[in-house]
Amino acid sequence: MVAATLTPSAPLIQGVSSPEVIVDPGAFYAATRRLRFPMRSLTAIAGLGSTDSTQLRQTGIVGMLEVRIKGTLTFGGTITGTSMTHEWPFNLVRAFRLSANGQSNLISARGLMVRALEYVTNPKIDDTGIAATFGSTAVTTGSLKMPADDWGTSGVNSLNPGATVAATGAYTVDVTYFIPVFAEPVTLIGAVYAQSSATNLSLDIDWNTQAALLTLGGSATLASALSYKVTGVAFSIPQVGGRFVVPDLSQFHQIAEFRQGGLAQGLNEPLLPGTGVGRKLLRLGFNVYSGSTPAPLALNDTNYSTVGWAYGGNDVPESYAAGGDLRAHNFRGSGVDLGGNWGIGMWDFASQFALRDVVDEGMTSDLRVQIGLVSSPTSGFAQIFQETLFAAPVGA
Repeated sequence: MVAATLTPSAPLIQGVSSPEVIVDPGAFYAATRRLRFPMRSLTAIAGLGSTDSTQLRQTGIVGMLEVRIKGTLTFGGTITGTSMTHEWPFNLVRAFRLSANGQSNLISARGLMVRALEYVTNPKIDDTGIAATFGSTAVTTGSLKMPADDWGTSGVNSLNPGATVAATGAYTVDVTYFIPVFAEPVTLIGAVYAQSSATNLSLDIDWNTQAALLTLGGSATLASALSYKVTGVAFSIPQVGGRFVVPDLSQFHQIAEFRQGGLAQGLNEPLLPGTGVGRKLLRLGFNVYSGSTPAPLALNDTNYSTVGWAYGGNDVPESYAAGGDLRAHNFRGSGVDLGGNWGIGMWDFASQFALRDVVDEGMTSDLRVQIGLVSSPTSGFAQIFQETLFAAPVGA
């Protein structure tokens, strides 16, 4: 058991004032209780292209959030020429943005990457055998679909990424997302201390635009009636021996994504922003889009040559000679085909042996991802994400 440490009177935990507490992970784990409660009841979204904000409850230690989106998309008029883009369905959420206690954008990522990370970090879920359609192709693996998902159903017709809309009608939609506030569910490292009136914890949901999600035929119409709700999973702060006890909350967890344009044939090396002393890189990933209506490039040998990550002048700790090599490695590590349909490639430094494998960003100047492209993409760009831990403010 970790030795108990008494914090000073009126300490700061993650930058906010708190009662006197003891940092005692062992006592906390034995006495805490998991809590699940609504942070936002089912509410109509502000509209495609808008932002909805939720002020989260000041209760316990917040470990995760679940967002469920449901409703209908109703197509009318003459449907000819109408199709969904590859932003559908997961990037209906253009960005989840979580801010806490003065730290803006702890989470700043698209819905697709949030769903992909859930598959990577939770070995209990698997999309193998779940029927889906990607473009015009029926698939039973690599869709990142879950049995409870409804990507859009109207009778025998459905809405699918990169596919035409077959008929007019009201299509039911139901998609859920798991947002990991913590970096690890057992220790709760990276979770947010919320048991204070000074806590400011908010979730913004940026909804994608209609133009990004679909192309309407010349005389087709669309009516969107979507709603969302937010559920929080938190952990109570127990009293043990007359003192409140908490786990180690000395670090924040961040998932940040950015877009890199100007990709060309050959080796592209986008630098990772925001790196520095005190940051530990847990995971690094990307996918590349090409085309006037952007579609993800499958992670295979046809599209990719060298893929890796590097730092300094020419230090390349991990490199794969072709895209198919990384795709196979990712499947072995996660049990899901990240690269076949959505074109996602990932380096996971945390799942197997984090203490050994995580990357110390303070020791790796000019940290960058290497994306080797066999051919120049059309209007190509990459979506690149990094998942990190960094020190939270503490003190009296």
